[in-house]
Parts: sequence; structure tokens; C-alpha cells
Amino acid sequence: MLLQTLISVQALNDALEQENTVILDCRFYLVDHKKGRYEYEKGHVPKAIFVDVHHELAGKETELTGRHPLPEQEDFADQLQRWGIDQHSRVIVYDDMGGAIAARAWWMLSQQGIETYVLNGGINAWQQQGFPISMDNVIPERSFYRYQVSFPWQITEQKIVENFELDSFVLVDARAKDRYQGENETIDPVAGHIPGAVNRPFSDNLIETGEFKTKEDLLREWNDVASSGEPLVHYCGSGITSCHNVLAMNYAGLSASKVYVGSWSQWAKRMLKAANITS
Repeated sequence: MLLQTLISVQALNDALEQENTVILDCRFYLVDHKKGRYEYEKGHVPKAIFVDVHHELAGKETELTGRHPLPEQEDFADQLQRWGIDQHSRVIVYDDMGGAIAARAWWMLSQQGIETYVLNGGINAWQQQGFPISMDNVIPERSFYRYQVSFPWQITEQKIVENFELDSFVLVDARAKDRYQGENETIDPVAGHIPGAVNRPFSDNLIETGEFKTKEDLLREWNDVASSGEPLVHYCGSGITSCHNVLAMNYAGLSASKVYVGSWSQWAKRMLKAANITS
């Protein structure tokens, strides 16, 4: 089943006055968690609600998880209510990184059955085309509807381990090539990639403007990645930008949904633990 994927800035502008439209500003910066709120306050799409990615799209990191584990299901059900999302909502998410961050929200909401789109080109495209910017701090009215949240599209660390024997899927690493090759690791304590994984940087889904490549180009490129015919499971550093590859595949017309949320940041902890045991 293919998912809803992208929406244009013109279509978003047309949807602004529709009562069921919910807009989420997902700007996030790994080295400065306060910057997202700062950028939101400087100006955002009208009606947009600020999303604290680190706390509202992720749970608390532990010694056993990656850097951005999924939140507890009941916590995320509460969060959906706080954003005013109900069974009639049409949600549009955006960032300023070509959808690299917003795709995480898209992936989490889509598996709840919520109609969700990523703004193609993000707020950069919105501003470049001259659409209005607001500085209002939007506080939504809490929804009465409560979703029964689940995350059926997540792949656990145990499934990754089992796949070394079962060989039932191919892992796709969404990080930049140098990090995949272990040449420039400045975030996680161990460099490299999960054995057997192939590399498809999420940035390869985009053109220079930060908008997505054409469906035709993405279909051709992703068919090359999926040439073995086995299902793909996506991962990255902490389970955020991997969702961008899921988004790109669906936009190209290819079914995809599975993400190893723990990603390299969890796998690196596993490697460190193993090294300590054997040393």
C-alpha cells in the first residue's frame, strides 16, 4: 500500500483555511536543540505548531536504545491530542532540510492511519515563492479524539540480528557516504556500518533546491537499490533521516515502510559492549 507523500507549497496555501488542516513545524538541529524553537519564533508557516523533535517525536535515550527511540505509545497518543489531531485531520509537516526531519513525523503519523504529507521544499520553498510568514505562537485546541497508537513499521535490534541468519531483508543506510564508510564519525562512539548494509544517502533523493527529484528519477534509482528483490529496511544514525528514504520510495511508487529505529547509534552501543566483554 502506497502512502500519501508530498504536498506543494501552492496546495498547502490552498489548504490553510480548511478547518481540518494541521501544520507541524519540525525544524531541528542536532548540535543545538534550542535552535528549532528560535527559528520558529523568527517566522513560520501560518497556523504551524512548533514540534520539539527531541522530546515530542522521540522518547528518552537509555544505554540500550539509539539516540532517538520512539516515545511510549500512550505518550504519543497524548501528544497527538495536544496537537489537536483527530480522525478528520489532514496533517502537513515541514522543516528546512528537504524533509530530512519532517519525514520522521510523517512516518510516525502515517502508521496511525493519519493523512499526512511532507511539504516539498519545506519552509525554504514556501518563502521563496512569496507565501506569508507568521510569528504567532500557535497553541492548538486539544483534540477529544484519542488514537490507539502503535508502531508496526519499526524493526527492532533483535530482528536485525536474526536477519544475519534469515537474510529476509536488505538494510539501507541513509547516512552520508563518509559516515557509512567509517571515515568521518563525529556523533557516535564507533564508526562504520551494520554488516551487509548498502548505502543510499537521503540527500540523494533531493535536487539542489531541497525539493525531491522527479518520481521517474527516484523510481529508477531506487529500483537499482532494490535490485535483489528482497524487502528493504532503512536505518541512519538515530532513526530520523532514514524515514526520508521511506518517503522517497513511496513518492516514487514503491511500497516501503520499515525502519530500524535504533539505527547506528544503538548498534554502536552493541559493538562497544561486545568489545568490553572480550577485552
